[in-house]
Amino acid sequence: MADKSNLNGIPVFRIEDNPDGHLMFYVKKYRPENGTHYLHAHECIQINYVYSGKAAHVIHNKKYDLVKGDIFVIPPNVPHQIQPAGVSDTEIVEFEFDPKFINEFLNDLKKGESFWDFAYIEPFLVEEHSVRPRFNLVGKIQCETENIFNEILREYENREPGFDLIIRSLLLKLLVMAGREFTKSISNSKSAKLFERHSDAIKGAIRYIEENYTLDLNIDTVAKKFHLSPSFFGYLFKSLTSKTFKEYITGLRIAKASEMLKHTDDLVINICYESGFNNVNHFNRTFKQIIGMTPGQYRKRFMNGNSQ
Repeated sequence: MADKSNLNGIPVFRIEDNPDGHLMFYVKKYRPENGTHYLHAHECIQINYVYSGKAAHVIHNKKYDLVKGDIFVIPPNVPHQIQPAGVSDTEIVEFEFDPKFINEFLNDLKKGESFWDFAYIEPFLVEEHSVRPRFNLVGKIQCETENIFNEILREYENREPGFDLIIRSLLLKLLVMAGREFTKSISNSKSAKLFERHSDAIKGAIRYIEENYTLDLNIDTVAKKFHLSPSFFGYLFKSLTSKTFKEYITGLRIAKASEMLKHTDDLVINICYESGFNNVNHFNRTFKQIIGMTPGQYRKRFMNGNSQ
């Protein structure tokens, strides 16, 4: 798999770089000693599950041990690496997919409370600094998860008519199951009572932000809309999402701007305003601070990567 672009010098792989690059997903079972040992990232979403043995996952400059039953999700453009742990029987399943593969189902998934909780508190489809290293599955759910991955691998290998539809349905089932397990797991966390009492308000606020990120939003008006004081709202928001209100909305706007830079020919100044910023200089500084390069450099690098 040849890297086509990089993020602050870190290789970023595209879904098209895989052997089946014409598909919107890629599945493989591999041994860590045969994997990508250097720090890298992916433009797609990646789900990994540890079938057997042990390994290590390096993310955010920290190393976490992996054991059988661990499942971890890496959002796009998050640097990480899997390292062998000197155990020869370790096997990991890696499932990469373009978000567009399930885009039409995301709204339905967000209506399912357990998945939505999992989606914005766990690493799935969230910003880099909120990624948790792993989530361990045990007992019946571990067996069910392995059965799903086994069926996905069979469908992927056999390529019978409609295999992509079956794989998509299995992926959706996996995501919903993971959401349910996450909902159960938070009952033991220190923020469980806060989450139980105020999750509707915070989830509502997140939905509102995602639908209105182009507006001039501030914590006072959003907190008032959900009948909370700004200070308490800010505390809840940070407790349940690991981000401040400002960090969340800034990250969302930069993500939207990145997509427009990659997929449209709009001028940078237009993208600035369309993504919710009201000052071009501030937009350029913020973009470079988060992405590591200016909007113009980002677009040029993406275009050069696509032309190779």
